[in-house]
Amino acid sequence: MLLPLLILSSLCAQNLQKTSVQLMWLDQFEFAGFYVAKEKGFYEKVGLDVELKKYNASTNVLNEVLEKKADFGVNSTSLIIEKSNGKDIVILGSVFQSSPLILLALKNSQIKSLQDIKNKKVMITQEQYEFASLQSMLISENISLKDIKFIEHTFKVDNLIDNITDFMIAYSTNEPYILKEKGYESKIFHPKDYGFDFYEEIIFTSKEFANNNPKLVKDFYDATIKGWNYAFENIEEVAQLIYEKYNPQNKSLDSLIFEANEMKKLVYDENKQIGTITKERINLIINTYKVLGLMKNSIDIDDLIYTKHLSNSISLSKEEEFYLENKKEIKMCIDPNWMPFEKIENNTHIGISADYINIIKNKLNIPITLISTKTWSESLTNAQKRLCDIIPLIVKTKKRDNYLNFTSSYIKLPLVMAGGIEAPFIEDINQLKDEKIGVSKDYAFEEILKAKYPHLNFVQVENMKDGFEQIQKGKIFGFVGNLTTVGSSIQKDYIGQIKIIAKLDETLEARISTRNDEPILNSILQKALDSIDLKQREEIYNKWVYVNYQKEISYVFFNKIFAAIILIIIILILIYRQYLLKKMNKQLFERIEIEMKRNEEKNRISIQQSRMASMGEMLENIAHQWRQPLSTISVAASGIEVKKELNILNDEDLNDSLRHIKNATQYLSNTIEDFRNFFSKDKVSSNIKIRTTINKTIDLVSSTFAKEEITVVRNIQNISFSSFENELIQVLMNILINAKDALENKPSQKLIIIKVKQLNENLVITIKDNAGGIDEEIIDKIFEPYFTTKHQFNGTGIGLYMSKLIVEKHLDGKLSAKNISFEFNNTLYKGALFKIVLPLKNL
Repeated sequence: MLLPLLILSSLCAQNLQKTSVQLMWLDQFEFAGFYVAKEKGFYEKVGLDVELKKYNASTNVLNEVLEKKADFGVNSTSLIIEKSNGKDIVILGSVFQSSPLILLALKNSQIKSLQDIKNKKVMITQEQYEFASLQSMLISENISLKDIKFIEHTFKVDNLIDNITDFMIAYSTNEPYILKEKGYESKIFHPKDYGFDFYEEIIFTSKEFANNNPKLVKDFYDATIKGWNYAFENIEEVAQLIYEKYNPQNKSLDSLIFEANEMKKLVYDENKQIGTITKERINLIINTYKVLGLMKNSIDIDDLIYTKHLSNSISLSKEEEFYLENKKEIKMCIDPNWMPFEKIENNTHIGISADYINIIKNKLNIPITLISTKTWSESLTNAQKRLCDIIPLIVKTKKRDNYLNFTSSYIKLPLVMAGGIEAPFIEDINQLKDEKIGVSKDYAFEEILKAKYPHLNFVQVENMKDGFEQIQKGKIFGFVGNLTTVGSSIQKDYIGQIKIIAKLDETLEARISTRNDEPILNSILQKALDSIDLKQREEIYNKWVYVNYQKEISYVFFNKIFAAIILIIIILILIYRQYLLKKMNKQLFERIEIEMKRNEEKNRISIQQSRMASMGEMLENIAHQWRQPLSTISVAASGIEVKKELNILNDEDLNDSLRHIKNATQYLSNTIEDFRNFFSKDKVSSNIKIRTTINKTIDLVSSTFAKEEITVVRNIQNISFSSFENELIQVLMNILINAKDALENKPSQKLIIIKVKQLNENLVITIKDNAGGIDEEIIDKIFEPYFTTKHQFNGTGIGLYMSKLIVEKHLDGKLSAKNISFEFNNTLYKGALFKIVLPLKNL
């Protein structure tokens, strides 16, 4: 039996196409995406046998690729200069959006500034000597490379400790932590701090190879990015892999985990994608190189950035293409009533799975036809009879394995139990031995739950609606379903009647299933599913799901009583106020008028103070955006001055430098315009579009949000109305900055979710985060003047107070806050929700 398996394994290996990639440094988490793609079979799955070529001090990555010793390489933005010198290369993507490359010294070495590098020893590889980000930083400080003593890199921080070298080229994600483990603090010089924020770890190949092997290039790149996504989603697992198998430096496991978390801050673009390269940023880098004199020749950016591997098409094998050509049509069965995931409405497939199927249909260019059914059981029966080819959303079970194949999961389904409005919250469902618990007929939940909880009394119901009705009639105690569907149904039809009373430990994974007598169809759909990126998936989910999860009590009854009490209090206050008004005399009226004027003046000053407090946040963003163009202007001006003094300034150099200064100045002008508009005083209301206003606000805080790795999710109806835009921006900024502060050192995925909709004659803006919520002891005080939870040097306490004042006095609206629990991407979170209600006024 063993011999046939060995022969089969050998044949499979022979069918894989060999290729290779030359790494740019020693093995560590820096190349985790490549290791994962190899170890997890991502390369093998697309038919590739990838050799990961090791690095040593004599390795020249560019030459390895150009001399065809490796098909792909990983290198720095110096590749742009090499392209301008005629090297036949194209770049595919960049792992780092912001380079971690640094000059590293010991903090106790008496080195205070970059100028101290003169006549000092720097440990560097021959290839790093050419790194443009390093040269850019030195040249911008008028430091000549001739003033530095370069020595061969040993890759050991001990050489700093033993005074063998004064500096070493290192990564901020790596060597500083190793030094710290040895008991030494670091002195870091980062090109980013000098205005040179470049890409790093660029994946590239030769133009000839890319043109001759477009499918291989796409498959290699896609599998590598898939490896990177897996690496950052499973940091501890991948760090353990590298610790055990890819660790020539004998790094500790803790240092690998530290490296991973530091890298995570630098690799994602604003859309949480890995690998992004933009023409705009490449052009800015090119201009910097030209000003510094590092690059003489112009290049065609379209000839530098290879994009065919990013196309929307899916790389299918000849067998897969032949299958689709002969298949003509894919027949599909779904659950006819399982919203928000899927439903048949007017003979049309709608819901989350429908949006996925529409994307897949367009990618495969083949009709996918709905076979209409009345029940989920009927759909499963059709699949068994081969009347339908696929089911787009299904949980894998042993029973279904008999007639279906499954793709990887793409939606997670946390299980919860719903119960009556008076039922207590159940911490452990094992205590419900004598109670009937409903489960939808033929759902995977039943098979899985009965196996795990054989002592519990699970009974079949037709569907969720039937389950909820049986709960209300007292026939069953609870109903088990997935959180998204149960929560959505309660919010839509059963508020005040049904609530979630338990969260189960199980989270099921939904997949696309295909008939198992045509296995090639499963391979095709897996490729199509893999091609749907994270941003598309989040947009689909946000379109259909908006669920709040309240753990222990239903507040509906309480809210009604509270509202009645408030109404009585308001009536009593009005009666008492009327009584006082009758007793007031003219002098009292005059005194009130004087005090009102004083308060208005105080409010005006406070509003300005609040706006000035926002200035600090904005200045940090502006400083971040200005650093590189300011360096460009400074270096260009210095170059003109030096060349003039040496009488070597010609018209071409002068015009070239002036053009760079003009481009950088225009960039600065554009950023300051947003700043100036914010501080202009609104005198009259104007017609504004809320989506544009919110986008402006997010742009003003974008860099600090990026630094904190905060994801902003927007679900905004683009409604036009009349208001004071700058006042509203100030309020939104205050709330967003408070959310950002609350998210510091919080969960690994930091979320701020903004939703805007029209409700009757009002515009409703909600902003929620997953920072854990506001302390219940202080939540009633957050809008009080000068109340703050921040350190005295970090907050004035007027931000939220002024926000409420602006909304309710200037914008005629309402601002409130509360703690909530909610679900996002099938994960439960707790945080604060701020709600702004504004009247919709037309000009």
